[in-house]
Amino acid sequence: MPTSLHLQKASTDRTLRGDHRRVSLKDVALAAGVSVATASRALSEPDKVQRDTRESIRAVAIQLGYVPNSAARALRSRRTRLIGTILPTLEYAIYNNQIAALQRTLSESGYSLLVTSSGYDHQEELRQAKTLVERGVEGLVLIGGNHHPDLEAMLREQKIPAINTYVYQRGSSRSCIGFDNEAVVAKVIHHLTDLGHTRIAMIAGITHDNDRASDRVNGVRAALQQKGLTLPDRHLVEAPYTIAAGREALRSLLTTQPHPTAIFCASDVLAFGVIMECASRHIAIPDELSVVGFDNLEFCAHLSPGLTTIEVPAIAMGAGAARHLIARLSGKPQVEYTELEANLILRGTTAPPQP
Repeated sequence: MPTSLHLQKASTDRTLRGDHRRVSLKDVALAAGVSVATASRALSEPDKVQRDTRESIRAVAIQLGYVPNSAARALRSRRTRLIGTILPTLEYAIYNNQIAALQRTLSESGYSLLVTSSGYDHQEELRQAKTLVERGVEGLVLIGGNHHPDLEAMLREQKIPAINTYVYQRGSSRSCIGFDNEAVVAKVIHHLTDLGHTRIAMIAGITHDNDRASDRVNGVRAALQQKGLTLPDRHLVEAPYTIAAGREALRSLLTTQPHPTAIFCASDVLAFGVIMECASRHIAIPDELSVVGFDNLEFCAHLSPGLTTIEVPAIAMGAGAARHLIARLSGKPQVEYTELEANLILRGTTAPPQP
């Protein structure tokens, strides 16, 4: 059975040798304290190896960053026609629209899609990417622009094309299709300040390992600064994208003095939570509080009043990412950086503040 000493010795030996080659099956066997044959069976024919042994070997392989040679050979020798994508979560409706468009466009060209999720965790995203590579994916569609450095290194080593979505970063090291999150949220702030709001709060997503959420906060601060305003810490709440979190965030904001007259929510789900909490407290929207969301989910137009929000081009991102990877894998020219419009949709939840 492997111990931390085995793993430390394997890692140290490689470092002392100045060995930066691809992790081999022999490295895994050495660190796990088993023969190469046992390590091979555990990873390729797990049913032939005792459960404790195979789980221990698999854990070592993941820790060392081992990608089976069989997957690399498959990618070199044949076309799997598989594309992978790693979503931050499977629980958020906006990603369903992107996945539907991605899968539909891939299918039209004879490709299939494998979907996993990371839970907004870069380390988990790396683990999922390794799993997809082991399954033989020929390309990856990623969310956001910031990823684990080992993921970047693995994709370069395996020569697997990938494209970032939900961001637009012209000149970045990876192709992208999406929008500038900082510039987009400025549309919200300009709308609210044009209405006369000066006390604007924000309910942001959790910014850790989420560059989209961070960029939106930065965009709000920059847009307010242009208007001679600020986003005080008491008017910024980070929350997961759930209705309950939106309600709790509003309860927190209502304890501040003076109260904000407008709230920008980094997702429609958070905005819906705010609206529900306002209803329970008999706070009139938009007369007493203006509310803006982000995504333009289907329910937004059916609320009363309808929710003012940013429309995310999810379908265009999914279809565009698919076309990009298909072109690259076919050796055809493709656009490296594609900027899409994310428009402000005006409905009934925003109005001038009461005097």
